[in-house]
Amino acid sequence: MKMNVLVPLFLLFVVAAGCIGGQTQVQPKPNETPAPEDQEITTPVEETIKETPKAILLEYPTEMNANENGFFKWSISGVKGTVPHTAVHLGKVSTPIVSDASTPQDTAYTMMSEDYTSGSFTVPGEFNSYVKISEPGTYYARAHTIIDGKNVWSDEVSFIVKGEKGETLREFTVTVSDAGFEPAEIEVNKGDVVIIKFEVASEGTHQNGVRILSPAWKDAPALMPGSTYEVKFTADNSFEYRLFWLAGNLLKATGKVTVKEA
Repeated sequence: MKMNVLVPLFLLFVVAAGCIGGQTQVQPKPNETPAPEDQEITTPVEETIKETPKAILLEYPTEMNANENGFFKWSISGVKGTVPHTAVHLGKVSTPIVSDASTPQDTAYTMMSEDYTSGSFTVPGEFNSYVKISEPGTYYARAHTIIDGKNVWSDEVSFIVKGEKGETLREFTVTVSDAGFEPAEIEVNKGDVVIIKFEVASEGTHQNGVRILSPAWKDAPALMPGSTYEVKFTADNSFEYRLFWLAGNLLKATGKVTVKEA
């Protein structure tokens, strides 16, 4: 009777021991290092990149006629808030290099759009304005604003202003000395608006000065060494112009404008 009681107890002990010893252990995945229970898990912090303020000239006339309104559109980006001034600055002389210290007064630009010259204007944003230009020629322009006291400029662009009727403007510079004109001959098309800028050399020109005479222009002022003289006309027929010394009215050289049929 005693044996009958001990056998069931023994079997119960064996079963219990098997359950304890047979617990399954979780194995790490290949190439995976188990993390310690006390390891702190951190979230990476994204670096904030500050944008650089930008001015971009989006639209401008590649060609326009004199005394017409040219349309300009530009944008200011890279900053949120307001600016006290933004405009397109332009002129007939290029300003190839500018910096954040360059004010409009430091450039060769002599004109500007007038819609946002002073006030408080929200950026980022786009702006547009019309500018009337009366003189034909090649013009250069940049968009501009002021942010945190610094000047922000767009890249420089260039465009052509023709005559009021769409005539093409041709501009020439001619050097003048006792040796003659350089270049001595200019070729243009009939109907072109022509501007010739005569630059009298400081050296190699009679000290008493010279005069340039032609039937194409009325005025013929005395020109001293180092001075300049500009004439403007619409090309119709070919003609010559002559260089005289003021001393003795001596003919020194002859130049020519050749007008071709367009």
